[in-house]
Amino acid sequence: MNSDEEIVRAILMAENLEFEEEGSQLVEAFNATPGATARRRRLLSALALTSGECVLEVGSGPGHLTLEMAEAVGPAGRVCGVDNSDAMNGIARARCSGQPTAEFHLGDATKLPFPDNHFNAAVSSQVFEYLSDVPAAFAEIYRVLRPGGRVVIHDTDWGTVAWHSSDPDRMRRILSAFDGHLVDPYFPRTAAIHLRQAGFKVDRQEVIVQFDSSYGDETVSYYIIEFIAGYVAGINGITADDVSAWAEDLRQLGANGEYFFSMNEYISLASKNG
Repeated sequence: MNSDEEIVRAILMAENLEFEEEGSQLVEAFNATPGATARRRRLLSALALTSGECVLEVGSGPGHLTLEMAEAVGPAGRVCGVDNSDAMNGIARARCSGQPTAEFHLGDATKLPFPDNHFNAAVSSQVFEYLSDVPAAFAEIYRVLRPGGRVVIHDTDWGTVAWHSSDPDRMRRILSAFDGHLVDPYFPRTAAIHLRQAGFKVDRQEVIVQFDSSYGDETVSYYIIEFIAGYVAGINGITADDVSAWAEDLRQLGANGEYFFSMNEYISLASKNG
């Protein structure tokens, strides 16, 4: 969650939700999937880190990306993760225990605990879709970046979800209810606008497509099902039985070879003028 997060930081960065141990473990499992691993490779490619750089991760979650960034910047570099979850920071510290250049701070995206002009680069994955004060968060990243520093922002456009179901109406109701855990389910559509308003130069944007044609615990959507099921019961008239039937339908479609899931995530790469 975070964070990059993830797609499924359903109870990580939302201001009205708490990220407990069970949710932390789900995010941990999600981040080990091939889809999440491929996403981190795309983020690292966009960041283009070099040895000795000082990097910030806003919403560092379980520390998978932090660890890979620490390896990229080497012993002369430094990677600082900030997350609003003690549980996530604990997991991240354990993961990065062999990397002395990686450190984790409990904090808020709108009040970063670092001085001005401090970092060469910054990254935030699946955080901004949960923030109610996006301008303040971008202003903070701009403040702590050095002149010429770069930032990579990654979020999901939840309006792009295409998910086959035997009951399309129930699917629409459940996805609509799940949108309620977000401040802006369609944040990538305005990410470039917010970046420019904060003073950044937007260099490019890219799409990451998450696509599952089968059901299993190695897929991204397997964990999204778990997050949605844990959130939507009792919202907008959706019952626990509705949620169970929805999840069972998806499992059965998978068993029958009829499974289909697709969703778009977006990367915005920008730089600080000056």
